[in-house]
Amino acid sequence: MRVAAYQAPYLPFGSMEAIELIRRQLAECEARDVDILCCPEAVIGGLAHESDGQSPYDVAIQADNGELAEVVAPLLDTAVSVVVGFTERDASGRHFSSAALLDGGRVAGVYRKVYPGYRTVIQAGESLPVFRRGSTAFGIIVCNDIWYVEPARIIAEAGAALLFVPTNSGHLKSPSTSLRARARNLPIARAVENSITVVAADIAGRQGDRLACGSSAIVDPDGIVLAQAGSSGDQLVIADVEPQRRRARDPRGWDGANNPAVTDAFLRLWRR
Repeated sequence: MRVAAYQAPYLPFGSMEAIELIRRQLAECEARDVDILCCPEAVIGGLAHESDGQSPYDVAIQADNGELAEVVAPLLDTAVSVVVGFTERDASGRHFSSAALLDGGRVAGVYRKVYPGYRTVIQAGESLPVFRRGSTAFGIIVCNDIWYVEPARIIAEAGAALLFVPTNSGHLKSPSTSLRARARNLPIARAVENSITVVAADIAGRQGDRLACGSSAIVDPDGIVLAQAGSSGDQLVIADVEPQRRRARDPRGWDGANNPAVTDAFLRLWRR
């Protein structure tokens, strides 16, 4: 299977330019026989920085009434499956940072970020679905979700061989060596922990006084970085990956319950 991550430019909040930019990337993906393309978190409309007075309400799109399908219509006429981030508004007025799966000429599914962070009106999703492209099962998590061990583990346990991670690092006000390192290393950690391929798509560049890391990468189950974007500029990175796990999962890290003392100590920490 061939997968791709599109590292998009840091667009102004409220911009819908990403639709055309992704459409162009799809042409390249089609020419290079890519099966699944991952695009950044909230790339459609932009990620609201509420502390700067930006509101998610201004760019939110409802998915279950046809509004999202209308917005992404230029991206539906392709054989490439697309994972793309947007701000979702549900029928009751709740808001989520979501990723849509576009497949077969339609919006085939929506994932809602389960760990949206603090100090935000964005609600937490409650489901970690597994999707399929042919016989290959895959999951989606969004940005901050990758800092937590549980989402990737739950998705891997459900049989996913790949994990797509729309990301948006456009919140920094000054360069951060530590955050850049984590942006590069967390996909490796989750890939190795769970014996899955991880595909992360970030943004890059600067808007006003904020900048983004540009941490897009494709990592195999052994933690080998198969493809990686530079830290600046929009780029498309492509790699061939195993459509199924290359080996049975390494039991280490999955069999902790064989020592109840360690398991109990961990659960006490987790429940604090």
